[in-house]
Amino acid sequence: MAEVERAEWFRYWFDSPYYDLLYRDRNQEEADLFVNKLVSFLHPAKNCRMLDLACGKGRYAIALSKMGFNVTGIDLSEKSITIAQKNESSHLEFYIHDMRKPFMVNYYDYIFNLFTSLGYFDNERENNAIVTNIYNALKPGGIFVLDFVNIEKASKNLSEYEEKDIDEVRFLVRRKIIDGFLVKDIKVIDNGMQYDFEEKVQMFTAPLLKQSMEKHGFEVTHTFGDYNLDAFDNESSDRLIIVCKKK
Repeated sequence: MAEVERAEWFRYWFDSPYYDLLYRDRNQEEADLFVNKLVSFLHPAKNCRMLDLACGKGRYAIALSKMGFNVTGIDLSEKSITIAQKNESSHLEFYIHDMRKPFMVNYYDYIFNLFTSLGYFDNERENNAIVTNIYNALKPGGIFVLDFVNIEKASKNLSEYEEKDIDEVRFLVRRKIIDGFLVKDIKVIDNGMQYDFEEKVQMFTAPLLKQSMEKHGFEVTHTFGDYNLDAFDNESSDRLIIVCKKK
C-alpha cells in the first residue's frame, strides 16, 4: 500500500492522475459555459487584464482567452502549469506561483478564483494573506469573483460514503466534518495497488466570506448560487459565487 503524505494535501492530490479521473466531468465545456455566463454579466472591456488564480490546468483561463481577453493563470503546481502552458498565446500566459505570496500591484481589472480554490489552509493568517494579495493586485474599481462550495447545503446533505468505478479504477470516498473543515478521505484502488488522498476545505459560510471580503476593503455587489448565475439560497444552492469590487 502507498499512502501519500497528508501535509499540504493539495500538492499531491491535484498532481495525481486520479484527481482528473474522479472529476473528469469538470471539463473544458463546463468551464466555457460558466465563463460565458460570467462575461455576459460582467461586461468586461476587451483590453482588460484578467487573472485566473489557482488556475490548475487552465480551463477557465483558456475559456476567457478564447473570448479575446488578456489572461494570466497562476498555480503552485508545476505539473499543472506545464500542461496549461501548451495553450499559451499572445494573450494567454501561465506561471507557477503560490497565491499565499504577493503578485502584482494595481494591475488586474478582474481576478477569478473558481471551483473551490480557497480555504485549503490551516491558519487564518494564510487565508487573510490570499485575500490581501487579491485586493492589492486589482486596480481600483477592479472585480474579484469567488466561486466556493455552498457549505451550508454540503454539510447538511453530507453523503458519508460513496464508491465509484471509473475506467477500471475504484474510488472509495468518505466525507466528514473535522475541526471546522469539510474533509474527504479518498482511497484509490488501481490494478491491485491502493493509494490514499485527502481533500480538506474550511467551512466558510456565505456570511463569513462576505465579512472577510468587506474586512479587506471589498464591496460585495452580488451573490449567485450556481453556474447559471441564479440567485443564492442558503438551503438549496450548490455553489456560492460572490462578486466583489475593490473600492
